[in-house]
Parts: sequence; structure tokens; C-alpha cells
Amino acid sequence: MFELGRTNTDKLALWWRNIDRVLLFLILSLVILSIFFAYSSTATIASEKLNREDNLILFKHIFFSSVSFFLLIFISFLSPRYIEKYCLLGFVIASILLISVLLLGVEVKGSKRWLNLLFFRFQPVEFYKPFFILICCMIMSNLQLGHIKIRIFYSFFLLIFSLILLLKQPDVGQSLLITAIWFILIFVSGVSIELLISLFIFIVISICSSIFLFKDKFLYIFQRLGTFFDATKGDNLQNQKALLAIKQGGLMGRGLGEGILKDQVPEAHTDFVLAVIGEEFGIIMIILIFGIISYLFFKIFLHFDNENDNFKKLSLIGLSSLFYLQSIINIGVTLSILPNKGMTFPFLSYGGSSMIGSSIIFGILLCLSKKKYL
Repeated sequence: MFELGRTNTDKLALWWRNIDRVLLFLILSLVILSIFFAYSSTATIASEKLNREDNLILFKHIFFSSVSFFLLIFISFLSPRYIEKYCLLGFVIASILLISVLLLGVEVKGSKRWLNLLFFRFQPVEFYKPFFILICCMIMSNLQLGHIKIRIFYSFFLLIFSLILLLKQPDVGQSLLITAIWFILIFVSGVSIELLISLFIFIVISICSSIFLFKDKFLYIFQRLGTFFDATKGDNLQNQKALLAIKQGGLMGRGLGEGILKDQVPEAHTDFVLAVIGEEFGIIMIILIFGIISYLFFKIFLHFDNENDNFKKLSLIGLSSLFYLQSIINIGVTLSILPNKGMTFPFLSYGGSSMIGSSIIFGILLCLSKKKYL
């Protein structure tokens, strides 16, 4: 996995010399901020809802943050060729976990998206997304598989397989997310606009048809859309209170621990963590976070622009688009620009699954963006 004949000190020095330190420090800043915000957003949850000591959930978040960061560093130490070599194994494991959800998953609010492990619930889709992107990149960049249209055809079946598994849960939000990333990948691959538009129309029609054919299964989608366009038609409590909290926080916020959103909205520390941040630390903190993720995306795009290897090139743009688009969707939901999707903010949202998924994404990005060994 690492260069043979080198001591651990040499490996560490080589890693430090080749790693993109700006990316590393930006990611570390998000992890540190997540622990700080976890204290603010979960301080009263354990005592009031779980009848345990105040810091129980915070300690769990610190544990998962630490494990995730060490996983991120481990992945970044790997040689880029190992990412391409073992991404198929990762995809197979992730697919098995995603299939297991349909058979053994825990049903929460009408959806099966979680597996019960010994100490926590795990959401396999967070593990599945980065490996889905990597395997699509491997297919699209493999010239031995034939013309680009043939390679896109193979990756299209992979997308259909993924959509079937996700829509069976059902999870329309994640389905739309990976579909958007797939379109970004085939666009970057250089296909004709006519083919791109044709595939887009076909997939949109297929997803919409599935939703309308199995309307009872996707009833929550119609309810959320109805509530989004007309707040009087349903319960829009979370979005309304999230937006109100940001307004009350103003530019500088109400102060650490002074927010009340976390006590009023059930998922404030996960899906609406930005609203908690905005209420207690102000809009200026949300702008700072948006600036960090935007600069992260910009830095990765520079590596993408300078990369010649097709697999690395596609992987960099695919994985960076995944975290950036997911972040934008979370911000849009928080600001009531988009209907509620139940999508976490990378690193900042509470949850072991989200933290592990984010660490895999950024670990691979750090690995693929390293300077070439001399």
C-alpha cells in the first residue's frame, strides 16, 4: 500500500511533502467546528429525551469525529493506484449493505434506510455514494471497454441498479443526488449534448413514472412538495422554525447555548444544524462555512484541471461535486429555498454514518490530489 523500503518517518515526511496542506487544514477546521457545534446543538437532547447525562451525545460525536478523521488520514496515505484497484471491492461491500437494508433494515417514519449495529444505527447509503462514483469513474475512464458511449451505457445500468435500491427504501433525495452526480460525470466525459439531454429526459420520466405508479409508497414526497409550495397544506414546522431561528440570530447570533431551535425541532442537530449555528453564531458564521466549502471545491477543481489521468480527473470532480451539491441542498432546505430532503451537511451534521461517509470522500480526495512522487 505504501512505498516499500521506507521507514515510517520517511513515509510520514513523504506524505506531508505531497499532501495538499490547504485542503487538509480546511477539512480539519470543519471537523473541529463540528465538535464545537455538536456541543451547542445537542446539549439538552440527551437529558431531556434520553434521560442520560447532558454530554452523552457530544461524547458519541467526538468519538465518531475522531474515528472518521483517522480513517480520512489513513486513506490519504494510500497510493492513488490502490484507490482504483480496490474501489470495486468497496462498491461490492457497499451494495451488500444497501441490499441488507431492504431485508434487515430499521423502519423509521415509513422508510427503511438504517441498519442496527451493536452501538449505533448505520445508514449504508453514506458509504455507498463515494464508491458508486468511483466505480462509475473507473468504467468511464477504461478505454478497453470500448467507445465512450458504450462505457456510459455500462455506467447507466449501474445507476439504474442504484436507483432501484434507493427508491425501494424509499429515498428520493439520495436518488436525485447520485443521478445529478452521474450526469456531471458523463458531461465531463465529453459526450454530445444530444445524448446528455436524451438520457436526462429518460431518467426524469422513469423516476416520475415510478413515483406516480407507486404513489402510496411515495406519499411523503407529494406532502412535502405540497407543503413547500403552500405552507397551509401541511406541517412545515421544521422549515418555518429553522428560517425563523436564522432571522432571530441576525448577523452575530444570540450567543453559545442561547438558541431555542434545538429544543423545538426534532432533527435540528442533523438536517437543520445550520439553523442552530445561524441562531447562536449568526449569519456571518453560515457565510464562513459556505466560504470554506466553496474554497474546498475550488481547490479540488484546480487539481482536476491540472490532472491528466482520466480516472483521477473524473473521481476528483465527481467526489467534490457530491460533497458540494449535498452541502448546497442542505443550505437550500435550511433557508426554505428547497423542500425538505432529509440530507445532512458533510461533517457538521451529527451522526456516525454521515461522518464516516464524509471522511471516505475527503480521504480519497486528499489521496488523489497529492503531488506525484519523485
